[in-house]
Amino acid sequence: MDEYNEKDEFDRWHRALRLHRLDTRRVTAARIAGPGFLALLRLALFAYTLTVWISAIVYDAQHGAMSGHFAYFTYLCYTGLVAYFASALVHTASACRGRATFTRMPRVLRLLHWLLFESVLVYAVVVSVLFWAVLYDAQAYAGGRHRWLNASVHAGNVAGIMVDAAAGGMALSGHWSHVLALEAVALAYVALAYMNRAANGWFVYGFLDYERLGWRVLGIIVGLLAALAVVYYALPTISR
Repeated sequence: MDEYNEKDEFDRWHRALRLHRLDTRRVTAARIAGPGFLALLRLALFAYTLTVWISAIVYDAQHGAMSGHFAYFTYLCYTGLVAYFASALVHTASACRGRATFTRMPRVLRLLHWLLFESVLVYAVVVSVLFWAVLYDAQAYAGGRHRWLNASVHAGNVAGIMVDAAAGGMALSGHWSHVLALEAVALAYVALAYMNRAANGWFVYGFLDYERLGWRVLGIIVGLLAALAVVYYALPTISR
């Protein structure tokens, strides 16, 4: 009886996290060619994104802007992208050697890997669309190196995760609880942005400037949260 209850509790917890929807083979499976190809692809994606991540830090450090570097949602999301490619590469390379490292991880870590994939995919689309449609100022990006970094974190991010999703087997859950998790992280960032304003005296993004925009900022935040949900469910070819 105790054994049955324990298994029943496991199943309920497993379903509450929607992990029963994640075929663990998807983590290392390849839609194109085989796992060896996917491992090489993820190695290339990880190497490129890591290079961009380090280069962006060095560039801001050289120009005296390092203190506010990670105040930007763009760079926090890009850090997540690098972390996802690193994790995916480790699991794919292990699968090529006949080791199932992903299935040996605790359920919470498997869930976090899934949420990390979903977050970098959805945030990359939202961040890039918002940047090019609202924030982009060509005069602010002088020099080839600066333009390359800008293009990498605001366009290459989308291209990289889309290529990974198309070539690999990862998929969005499609469950509201996962959307809620992504929106909770976004709200946490808004709180972080206002903490930066209080500590350093400047707004990370002008559309969060409540001193200038007043209550319209609330509508902007709600609109962005709605956009996250729309983007999440507007990726049918990847979310299934």
